[in-house]
Amino acid sequence: MRATISTFFLCLAILLRGQTPIYDFVSFNKSISVPAKLNSERSAVIFSVPDKKGDFIEVGNHENFISQCHNAFVTMGIDAIFYLDELNLTASNSARLSYVELFNKRNIKNIIFLSQSESGYEILIAPFDGSTRILKDGGDVFYMQNKELYSLLLDVGKEIRRADQELYNFLIPEKPNYLGGLSIVENTLLKNYPGILRRSKLAVERFIKLDTSKISDSEVLANVKAYNREIDIKNQELESIMSSYPYEYILIDAMNDDELKRNRYQFLLRSAKSSAGIVKQMLDYDVLPSETGFVSVIPVMPDQTKAKTISREAIVYKFYIRQNISKNVHVGEWDADVTWQEALKNMIGNLTQELNVKN
Repeated sequence: MRATISTFFLCLAILLRGQTPIYDFVSFNKSISVPAKLNSERSAVIFSVPDKKGDFIEVGNHENFISQCHNAFVTMGIDAIFYLDELNLTASNSARLSYVELFNKRNIKNIIFLSQSESGYEILIAPFDGSTRILKDGGDVFYMQNKELYSLLLDVGKEIRRADQELYNFLIPEKPNYLGGLSIVENTLLKNYPGILRRSKLAVERFIKLDTSKISDSEVLANVKAYNREIDIKNQELESIMSSYPYEYILIDAMNDDELKRNRYQFLLRSAKSSAGIVKQMLDYDVLPSETGFVSVIPVMPDQTKAKTISREAIVYKFYIRQNISKNVHVGEWDADVTWQEALKNMIGNLTQELNVKN
């Protein structure tokens, strides 16, 4: 398979979590050629497992799956120093930047994607390109799949032995090292909303569509077009929900800090999506190991609220406002919810009540 990788491919997991691995939207050259120096360089593992369905959609169990993989990697001489759930990697653009910065700081040279689904298991190994794209455009990757995990790992081990690389990885961790939620708060976390929002325009980023102009692979193109149709629907919903925001706002395409400054956008609406516990970690909340769930404050307009308890492992969305000059983060109440639509409505309602807007 060959075509052009999209800069934004990691965003796709936000929409399609638990249904397809993120690299299904990336074009690459499949092979069983082991990356050079795999046995002498550090690797990071990004994994995907099916979600659990119950009262809430929760992060799936991965411990046994990852434990088996890590034990096999130790035997193969693969120094996998980090294990990261793709949901955490794609929680937000800020989260992805934080993880990539850590990978570069710890001298990660290879990325290993592990995917478990109802149809079986997949592994993909490729050089880390050092950016948020993760993989190089149109690059070669080591790829295998099998219905049985044991058989897959056995086949991978055979190819690595056949490659006969010189082994330098002698201090491989005995157990997998899981990465939790890295902070996405650049300065100070503030559990309120600034009164200046009454007279300041809030910038709201549209959901990003992917460029199809340089994609030649028909399967990847079909996946991206289907994703873009979903994005059109989401942006229509976003515009509809934002109409209830009580102050001035503007829908914008994604901008960097310099562009935000040039356009004089002082405040920017952002969100994060992951398990409730991880989102709290990312936003610098204190999270106790004993906490099994968190209470979201749900606004009941015009001036009441109700409590909604959501389990720690439930996949939630939390909206917050970033002050672009000071880089402070205003989160208001903890009002995360299980859909982005409800989470956004919660934030707008709680902000309206906090700032005493009179209808």
